[in-house]
Amino acid sequence: MTFDNMATTFGPGDLAPHPDKPLLYFSPQILARRRRLLKEARHMIAQDGLDGFSIRKLCQRAGVAQRTLYNAFQSKDRLIAFAIREAYEEFSAYARTSTESLTLTGLLSRTIAINRRNFRVRNYTKAVCALYFSPNAPRDVWETLQDMALIGTRRWLAGHGHELQPWVDPEHLAQAMSNALYATINDWALGRLDDDEYLPRLAENLLLLVAGSTKGALASEACAHLETIRRTGSVDSIVTPLSDPPRRIVAQDDA
Repeated sequence: MTFDNMATTFGPGDLAPHPDKPLLYFSPQILARRRRLLKEARHMIAQDGLDGFSIRKLCQRAGVAQRTLYNAFQSKDRLIAFAIREAYEEFSAYARTSTESLTLTGLLSRTIAINRRNFRVRNYTKAVCALYFSPNAPRDVWETLQDMALIGTRRWLAGHGHELQPWVDPEHLAQAMSNALYATINDWALGRLDDDEYLPRLAENLLLLVAGSTKGALASEACAHLETIRRTGSVDSIVTPLSDPPRRIVAQDDA
């Protein structure tokens, strides 16, 4: 997704910068200000999380008036959702090119790779979860965050429809997997899970859903992975290692 195409469909959770002012999509001045605001918002979220996030400070750093921010993004939550989605898409695109997405190992590897990055951006991850579980987040903002977890899962499920139990609704399963992932990430971000527990628990929760909803070889593979995690306490032997992403991807949030 480019800044000049911010209204592009992202899934059921289509997210417009300002739903009430669609003509502003094509204003060069607004596009330039959006770029600056998103860049600074990503830095601020990574450094201080949402607790230290100030619209006044953001506007000072981006060199725009507060009124301009609300013209460009309508609300603070919408701006934060765009910043989060932008960072996710950059890293997710890298991860997709590095694994075989239609295998169970590929699904696990991509999930672990994306979440291993969270160790470097804990404040950022905490902000994502806070917005996802916020009772006040606009529905399209929440759906966009959910879609971040659903994109790879939907693609994977589409390739394994014949291995699902007959009572399984693929979309309901995808949503359950998304909620399980976010709940586990949130537990870690809030300190309820230690660092060494985080990735094994994440994989375990995903595999429990796969094992219970599939049949045949796929269910057996999921159970075998669960046994390996129980025995070793690690995911290292069941995922395909991914190298670190190019520094330019991480640097925007680590800076």
